[in-house]
Parts: sequence; C-alpha cells; structure tokens
Amino acid sequence: MARKEVAQFLENYRRLEAAAAAFLRADARSGIIPRLIRHPKMAPYREELDCCREVRNLLTHEVSIEGEPAVLPGAGMNAFLLKIIDLLENPPRVGGRMTKREQLFVVREDSLLLSALLEMEKRNLSRVPILDGERVVGMLSTEAVFRLLLDRFPLSEETRVRHVDSYFALDAAPTVAYRFVAPETLLEDAEKLFSHAYGRNCKIRAILVTPAGSPTGNLLGVLSPGLLPLSGLVH
Repeated sequence: MARKEVAQFLENYRRLEAAAAAFLRADARSGIIPRLIRHPKMAPYREELDCCREVRNLLTHEVSIEGEPAVLPGAGMNAFLLKIIDLLENPPRVGGRMTKREQLFVVREDSLLLSALLEMEKRNLSRVPILDGERVVGMLSTEAVFRLLLDRFPLSEETRVRHVDSYFALDAAPTVAYRFVAPETLLEDAEKLFSHAYGRNCKIRAILVTPAGSPTGNLLGVLSPGLLPLSGLVH
C-alpha cells in the first residue's frame, strides 16, 4: 500500500510540473515548481505546495528509515495535487462565476420606472439590465436615476423606462462602462477588464455575458467585480 501511495504521489507531482510549465509558459525542467510557488496567485496554496515539493524531494532521493520511506504521502496530499492541477489545466471561466439570467431581476422598456426602483430597493440592487426580449438595451441604475433627478425630469407613477431610456443607455455616462463577453472567457481576462478600466478613470460596473460576447446576443448572465476571486489564476 505504501509503494502504491508513493507511486501515485510522484505521478501526480509529474502532472503538476507539466501543468505548471504550461501555465507559466516555461520549461518544466527549470525548477518549475519553485517558480509556481512564488507566483502571486498561488499565495493561498503556497505552504501546501512547498510541503509537497519537500516530500517529493525526499521520495526521489529515496530517503528511508528501516527500509521504509521517511515520509508517506496520504490521500489528502494527492487530492491537493489534483486540485492544483485542475486549477492550472482548467482555469475558472466567466460562465461558472456569473449570476445566471434566471437569477437576475430585470426590467423591460415598458416597465413602470418607480415600481422597478422600489423592487430594486427591496432586493438591495444598484443596477439591473433593461431587456428587449432577451437582449440588453440599457442598464437601470441608481446613479442614472440621480442624473435624471438633477435634470428635474417630471417623474410620475405613469413614467415608464422607455420615457427616459437615454439616461439608461449603456454609454450614457463617460465614467461608467459595461462590457460584453462570452461565458468561455477566462476569469483572469475579466479581472483585467475591470482593473484596466479603473486605471483610465472609467469604472466598468458590470460584465454582460452573451453566447458570443456580442451586444446583440441574448443575456446569459452578469458578472460584477464582487464575484471575482482574489486568488484567481491571473498571469
């Protein structure tokens, strides 16, 4: 049993080296695991990876006590290696992290504006998509409503979203932006979209997900900055 566990661990470690080499775009023979350990996005797993590296060194140097391996990797260590391999080989994508369409509160162009705002307040939402069919044609947001009030637009209980749709257009405010991506987009690329936009003094408030990443496609889901993992695998 001990030999089987050791063999499984060493095989998983070799797979980890190959996955790390592809992730880092480097030669697997050039101390690839220490480089992976130092990668900033591996910070949550650094201690465990270093422990696996030390165990692997002991096993490959055949360090033994009374004829038995000095250390014996268990099921937990093998499971950890498989987890990291999966993270490297199958990095998380937008489709797996977005809020799916069926979970979203949306409004229509013919929706009553005040009713929609009251529902947003109940749900503690600051922005919701405006749909024509299943296509996004705008974003009803509290900041856009604030601009509307500053302009002293005469609102009433009969005011519908379409009456003031110019305030809710996706490009209505120069400092607020939205982007469309496909569900297969890597989370790391989505994170870059958010961070780069902030650097240009323009905040991306949400990423809208459609089948091909096109503004004319049906809405599949929404990704907000709060849904991005701080430990995402970003180069």
